[in-house]
Amino acid sequence: MAAPRPRSVTLACLYAGCGAAFAFIILVSQLGSWGSIQMQEQIEQLLAEPPLSATSLSVDTTMEWLRWMVLVGVVGTIATMVFAIFAFRGDRGSRIGLTVLCSLAALLFVTMGLVGILPALLAAMCVGMLWQRESRRYFAGEEPPVELGAAPSVTAPQSQTPPPVQEQRPSAQQGYAQSVAPAPSARAARPKPVTAALLVTGIGSVMVAGVAALLLLTVFVGGRAEVERAWQDQGMLSDMIAESGFTVDDLMRLMLVSAAGWLLLSLVGMAVTAWAFAHRSPVARIALVVVCVLTIAASIVFFPVGLPWTAAAVVVIVLAHRQEARAWYRGV
Repeated sequence: MAAPRPRSVTLACLYAGCGAAFAFIILVSQLGSWGSIQMQEQIEQLLAEPPLSATSLSVDTTMEWLRWMVLVGVVGTIATMVFAIFAFRGDRGSRIGLTVLCSLAALLFVTMGLVGILPALLAAMCVGMLWQRESRRYFAGEEPPVELGAAPSVTAPQSQTPPPVQEQRPSAQQGYAQSVAPAPSARAARPKPVTAALLVTGIGSVMVAGVAALLLLTVFVGGRAEVERAWQDQGMLSDMIAESGFTVDDLMRLMLVSAAGWLLLSLVGMAVTAWAFAHRSPVARIALVVVCVLTIAASIVFFPVGLPWTAAAVVVIVLAHRQEARAWYRGV
């Protein structure tokens, strides 16, 4: 019987998960309006004030650095939500991951001054609750100590009188009773969460490989003329991008690097899917989760196009951490 979940673990996971979800919404909304005139004016005003006025930072450079920081924050909020879910279910590794992310968040909030005091205290409180005595017992799988004066939870003793001598059965009936017990199956059936996770990973990898191969064909076969024609078809969007100094050659390089990276990641995903399908090994499940984490990191860079792949990778991570999935890959 599993140990009851203490209130400290419930509150810590709830606060961390809800806070990460709130931060995720804010960061994604910022990415949606990235590069607006209002944002550029705010950054320009910030750079004109000390101590940043003494630096040689430009608005474009600052916006590029801030964009990468926001992308890292989005990945961190997604990881925090995933760790909060599985720490809530008693996973030790998720507790460590949630502790690290909450500690980093607390340090980041402290640097924000007066505005970040309350979020920093909340993150520090989550870390403290995750490592309280009852929380450590829960993650170690220990039963809580019985309070002094509490009745032990044992069943009532049976009668001391021996049962009537009616257990002596003929040997034929004993053989019949033994033959009723089903023989253990040599290979347990694959759980539904494992099947669903492998299907999502396999189908998603094939789709990404197809799109990446199409982009590579466009660059290598169609050449610059085809890319330039597709660029001109975008109309107002192409004019806005051109005003920022982005050229067709830059677009071709971006398409080439992106397509090659996505193709490599999709091939790795298909290989890991086949391995996790054929082998009941904990390493195969870990490899599946690692591929999903890499997919989340890569898809965030291509927001909002990569948002469906982010959601699919999160679903696979959740399915792979289900209790029946972990037990199946351990060979239980």
